[in-house]
Amino acid sequence: MIMPNIDHATIILERSLTATPSEVFAAWSNREALLDWSAPGDGWDMAYRAFNFRVGHTDVLTFGPVGAEPYVNTVHYHAIRADQFIVYSSTVSHENGLLFAGMVLLELVETASGTDFRLTETGFYLEGDSPEGHKEGWAAMLDGLTAYLGRAGRAA
Repeated sequence: MIMPNIDHATIILERSLTATPSEVFAAWSNREALLDWSAPGDGWDMAYRAFNFRVGHTDVLTFGPVGAEPYVNTVHYHAIRADQFIVYSSTVSHENGLLFAGMVLLELVETASGTDFRLTETGFYLEGDSPEGHKEGWAAMLDGLTAYLGRAGRAA
């Protein structure tokens, strides 16, 4: 029997953030905030086709290099507890079909200095995608989140 080329893995990233859980939660639950801190950088486009941050609802985000066929990230929310956690399923597709399918858990725990944050992604990475690529992507996004929260804190 020939098995398809599908990796499966669990990725865990943790950060200690100097923002409160409500500030971190707001950065994940607001469309404009997400577009600000999670953008891949110059030369990339990002846009929401749909944004509905509620249990049972779905977001659809397109992203990719300017002028290229975009990736489509579809997120369906399963559980949300303000300032504590978000649970959602996610798929990423591109012009040749599905690249990723999995579950994501975001956890926020209040600390004396802010928030301990943990992201856990468990998924299936089809040909053209990889756990390593997701880990690098999430790390860059969390760097963007940290910078965003720093800017937001200074503006308050």
